Amino acid sequence: MQKFRSYGLAQAVAVSLSLLISLPAHALELPDLGEASRLTLSEAHEDRVGREIMLQIRDSGEYLDDPVLAEYLNGLGERLAAASSEPGRLFELFPVRDASINAFALPGGYIGVHTGLIAAVRNESELAGVLAHEIAHVTQKHIARIVDAQKSSGLASLVGLAVAILAARSSPEAAQAALLTTQAMSIQNQLDFTREHEREADRTGLQILSSAGFSPQGMGTFFERLQAQGRLYENNAPAYLRTHPLTYERIADIQNRLASLPYRQFSDSLEFALVRARVQAAAGEARDALHEFEVKVRDQPTAATWYGLSQASLRLGEMDQAARALDAAISLSPPSTLFDLARAELALARGQAAQAAQLSSAALDKNSAYRPLAYVYVKALLREGKTKQALDFLNQRQRIWASDATLFALKAQTHQALGQHAESFLAQAEAYSLSDRTGAAIEQLQMAQRLGKTDFYTLSIIDARMRELRERMQEETQRRQEKQ
Repeated sequence: MQKFRSYGLAQAVAVSLSLLISLPAHALELPDLGEASRLTLSEAHEDRVGREIMLQIRDSGEYLDDPVLAEYLNGLGERLAAASSEPGRLFELFPVRDASINAFALPGGYIGVHTGLIAAVRNESELAGVLAHEIAHVTQKHIARIVDAQKSSGLASLVGLAVAILAARSSPEAAQAALLTTQAMSIQNQLDFTREHEREADRTGLQILSSAGFSPQGMGTFFERLQAQGRLYENNAPAYLRTHPLTYERIADIQNRLASLPYRQFSDSLEFALVRARVQAAAGEARDALHEFEVKVRDQPTAATWYGLSQASLRLGEMDQAARALDAAISLSPPSTLFDLARAELALARGQAAQAAQLSSAALDKNSAYRPLAYVYVKALLREGKTKQALDFLNQRQRIWASDATLFALKAQTHQALGQHAESFLAQAEAYSLSDRTGAAIEQLQMAQRLGKTDFYTLSIIDARMRELRERMQEETQRRQEKQ
């Protein structure tokens, strides 16, 4: 996936606070509300707001470009969304590089998941419970209801507010800045509203969780543990408690509803265990993570702990130890695509491009829909110098994954390696466009036009895309001016 400039959320908030016009500082933290919200904020408008916020998040440096985590989270999200009141709704779940325990829903079906949450949950039903709660925020249309209550649907206001709140999730100083800059007197009036709709999201989330086949008790145990932690560490409560107020009434309501549901035992998937170990291996200082997993495999030698040790070793460049740990993980477990991917990644890290290509190609034969394997396969082919084969593969995959920005970024690298510079600029422009970086996409097309060294057909495509993107930029600028 394309790398973006990193400003940091706290820095972004300094620019965006001036856009906060009429909404209280905690508005985007409110769970979603119901059907009446459709009267004010259309789905098209909501999607535009969400895309604008995602652009800010990608620029912040907090966005974690890990295809493995993204693939797992979106698979889990699809299962939960299918059990919601809007099974046809599109969601995009993405990991956020933050050690705090938190998750948040944004307009347009975007759901951010902190790596700290993935590392902290004890089982898959707990993670699914939090995500079901966030999906309920979206299906209940909270954000649009807040806009209706405030009689303002300003795009700039919502985007600026979102950036402020996202910064505040990890920075108390940013939270204080947001409170001082916005309508602080109205925040307490909104707090009860927040709690009421958190309860509504709990109830809807429990229904989703149970209907999706997970253990509904997972939501209860996780929230109870958070509440206990908040009491023990009042000055350093989990971030989830700051953005999702958890009261005794909420806990009691959840417990009462759980009492009426049959107990269900749910076995965690192997993928969940491996993904959680992957997150833990990437957290903190590399040497500390390695030591932590060395202790874990000694005390509890499971496939997940050995996989975590392999990932931590790979992070430090300890290739032989990474290979031994991966072999140990595989010996203790049924087959997994994540193991196939890890073998290919390890071979690539060792400079064994041909082996990496062979391993990832064989794995794709078994699971052609797993995108991280496709990305590694292309990288291995490029490292091996098989650029034409890489381009053919990318063209074939783009017929299936037409809106995959990572494939376009890899295609740009492939064209560059082939000396096809105009085509490279065009592919990179598409990667930027799919990430809503319209200005950067236009710059790439301008460079392709100035170069001019390509066939008439490609130049025609470049010219047509330039017109389309300039029209889009004009529309975006006009919408911002109208909504401010």
